[in-house]
Amino acid sequence: MAHKLPPEPGYPRLAARMGLFPETAIFSRFGDLTARNLLYLQAELLHERAYLEKLERQAHSDDGEKADLWARSWYDLRHDPEEKGKDNSRWALILRVRGTMKEYEESLIRAHTIAGFHRPSKSDLTDLQAYLDGPRIGPKPRPLEGLESCVWGNLNDPNDCARDLAALRIRRMDDPFTEMVMTRLVRPFFRLLGHRFMKKDPSLQLYADGEMKDETAREFARAITTFLACIVLVGSITALSFIPKTALLVKIGAIWAFSIVFALCLLIFAKGKPIEVFSATAAFTAVQVVFISGSA
Repeated sequence: MAHKLPPEPGYPRLAARMGLFPETAIFSRFGDLTARNLLYLQAELLHERAYLEKLERQAHSDDGEKADLWARSWYDLRHDPEEKGKDNSRWALILRVRGTMKEYEESLIRAHTIAGFHRPSKSDLTDLQAYLDGPRIGPKPRPLEGLESCVWGNLNDPNDCARDLAALRIRRMDDPFTEMVMTRLVRPFFRLLGHRFMKKDPSLQLYADGEMKDETAREFARAITTFLACIVLVGSITALSFIPKTALLVKIGAIWAFSIVFALCLLIFAKGKPIEVFSATAAFTAVQVVFISGSA
């Protein structure tokens, strides 16, 4: 297989990388321009509606019988010979309103859709900034010229970026621990060991920048969570069994400590709701109380 040449530095290479890692396909929403466009269309419709109502009132004052007929019959309004061909006729205005309404509604739907896009994670934005500032984008860092080069900020000033950035895809992180694994632990693991098991992209000649597959990171987080659950559940009973039967206050203190650790684990590793944390902690505490009661 022939070696594939990398894309040209600049937009071609940046686009190729964004296609390879859609989490770093980060763009500006242009929320201010979207809102301004909607405001202008809204104002245009308000004026067109006011003008249409003015024409209707004028028609009633000029010829009330014909105005009543136009109000009841679309056909007579559309095909009235006196109105036909006039740029300022009521029907011409209705057609103009129809076009403006269509543009306004489509713009409103698009704005609603774009507003629902998620902001990129801090790690993915930092990853993109590192790529733009590094040597892999080309012989010259920051190859994009003009205002567009400042959209994403840079490593020296990471917050100097557009305020309304949106990512085409975000990482699904079910709980704080999974988020920590996917955003903070993956890169060190990649640098130490993971790169030995990953292949470079044939055209860009780069690894996944320390990113394992999201599902792999989630599976790792779930394995750690399961292991810790066993440690807390079995470890509490084991620790209580070593406390002398006469040291009741020590056992109660141990139950306090293990219950707090258990509740924190539910919050951090399982993202439990308050009612779920309360119910599970109560059950866990009850198990410990039953154990010390039976061993007394």
